[in-house]
Amino acid sequence: MHLVNGTGLLLPTFMLLSNYKEESLVTRYPDMNEEYRADPNNPACYGVYGCFPITPPWTDERRPIALYPESPAKVNVRFPVFNQRTRAYPKFINLDDPDYLHEVGINPSGRIYILTHGFLESGKAKWIERMVNLLLDQDVDGTATCIVIDWGGGSSPPYNQASANVRLVGAIAAHMIHLIAEEFRFKNLDNVHMIGHSLGAHLSGYTGYYLQKDFNLKLGRITGMDPAELAFTETNPIVRLDVTDAKFVDIVHSDATPFVPKIGLGLYEPIGHLDFYPNGGFNQPGCDQSLRKRKDGLWISNMFQFFSCSHGRSIEFYIESIRDKCPFTAITCESYEQFLAGDCFDCDRDGHMCFRFGFNSYNTYRSLKEANQLIGNREIQAFFITGPGEPYCRTHYKVLIKISDTEESVIHGGEIGIFHLNIYGSKGEHSDKMAFTKDAELYEPGRNYTRVLAGTSVGKPRKITLSWEYNTSFLNPLTWRILNSPRVYIEYIILQSLEYRSKIRLCPHYNKPVTENVDSLFTQENCRHYPVPLETVIS
Repeated sequence: MHLVNGTGLLLPTFMLLSNYKEESLVTRYPDMNEEYRADPNNPACYGVYGCFPITPPWTDERRPIALYPESPAKVNVRFPVFNQRTRAYPKFINLDDPDYLHEVGINPSGRIYILTHGFLESGKAKWIERMVNLLLDQDVDGTATCIVIDWGGGSSPPYNQASANVRLVGAIAAHMIHLIAEEFRFKNLDNVHMIGHSLGAHLSGYTGYYLQKDFNLKLGRITGMDPAELAFTETNPIVRLDVTDAKFVDIVHSDATPFVPKIGLGLYEPIGHLDFYPNGGFNQPGCDQSLRKRKDGLWISNMFQFFSCSHGRSIEFYIESIRDKCPFTAITCESYEQFLAGDCFDCDRDGHMCFRFGFNSYNTYRSLKEANQLIGNREIQAFFITGPGEPYCRTHYKVLIKISDTEESVIHGGEIGIFHLNIYGSKGEHSDKMAFTKDAELYEPGRNYTRVLAGTSVGKPRKITLSWEYNTSFLNPLTWRILNSPRVYIEYIILQSLEYRSKIRLCPHYNKPVTENVDSLFTQENCRHYPVPLETVIS
C-alpha cells in the first residue's frame, strides 16, 4: 500500500478500530430470538458444518477479539456456475438437491476453478467476471467450469466479523466440493483449483482444511492473491491459509510491507509452497497517484480504492498471467534488495531458480520437482518487477556499467547524475527508456555499478543507447563544472537478460565519453578496442 504523508496507516487503522465497538462483542443469530455474548466455552455450532470455537489459537495477542461466525442464513452463501455456454445467466448449486447438481453445467472431465472474493465485496465483483471469462477462454478443450463462492451476506463490516464468517463459508464450500466429488465420482480433487483474494484466500484455506478433516479429500491447488494481513499475520497455521491446505499453494504478495506490521493490507510472511513478491511485495508502481474526489461525490469509495490499490494489484497481475502472452519470470532470492542489486540473476546458479509467475507457476514448480531440484516443501520466495499499468509484464535486465580508469577519466574525476538507457533487439525493437537509478548518484573512475531493471520485451538484446542526465548543486562542489563539460567515461557495459538467459558485453566508440542529454551507442562490435574476454570482466 502506498504511503502518502503518513496516511498509510489510515485504512488499516479504520478497519481495526471498527472492530472494537461494544456491539462487536455480541454475536447475533438471525434465526434465533436471543443474543449470545461470545463465550470461549460455548462454541457456535451449525449442524453438519460443525462447531467454531474462539479459544486459542483463534484468540491470541494477534487476535485480541475473536467472534463466532454468523449463521448460514445470515451469510447466505451462493454458488453460481459458469461454463463455455453459460456466462451471463448461471445456474446455482443447491446443497439440498444433489440431483440438480447434474443440471447446473459442471463438466466432470474438465478443470474446475473456484473463485472467491474478500472483505466488502460479493460474487458480482468485476474482477471475478473478468477472471471467469479469461479462465474459460484459455481452456482450449472447452471443458472447464468456474464456480463462484458468493458470501456477500457475510463480508460487510466490522472486519472481525467478516474474518470470522470465512471459517463457516470455508466449511460450507467444503461440503459443496464434496457433493460434486460424490455425485460425479471423482477419484481425487487434482483438477480443482481455488483462487481467493484477501479474506477469500484464507477462506480457501479453510475449505482445504475441512475437505481433509471431514471428507479425507485434498484440493489440487489454492492460489492466494494477497492474503489478508489483519488478524492473520504470524498466527497458527490453522487460523490462516498454509501449505497443508492443498497439494500446491501459490501466493501473490502485493501490499505487504516487511518488518512493519499493520501497514499493508496483505501478509508479508511466506505461507505457500511458492510465494511471489512482485516489486518486493508492496508499494506497487502506478499506485502513487494523487487522491482526488470523484465527480459522483463518492469520496469514501474513492479513498478506499486509493489505499487498496496495491492490495488489488495481485488480482491484476494474476489475470494478466492467464493470458499467457508474456512469460512473467520470477527468480528466487534472499531479499528484494539483493534481487535489485543483481545478486540473484542466474536461474540455475548458486541455488537460484526461475519460475513462471501466476496461472502457469505450477508447471515450472512441477518440472523442478521432477528434476529433483526442489527438495521437500521448503519456503520459496521469488521476485520480479512489473510496469505501472497494463500490460504489467516486463523483461528483466541486469546492467553492469564499468567506469573507465584511463588517465583521461581519472583526471576528469567522478560525476553525479542519472543514466538512462534503451535496449535494442535483433530486429530493431527497443525498450522504453529506463533510468539506471531513481536518484542521482556519484560515479567514480575504475568502479563497477550494477542494477536490475525491467522494460518492455525486445527479444534477445543486441545493443544499448545510453544518455546522461547531469545534476548540479550549488551546495555540492563535486557537481561544479566550470572548465570541463559534464561527461562520464565508460569502458563497457555487461547486459544480461533473465528471460532469454543471454549475457553480452557492449562498448562505446573508442574512448568517447557519454555526455549530457546525448544518446551514446554501445555495441558488441565496438568492444574490439577492448580485447578482454567476457568471462574476465564478469568474474
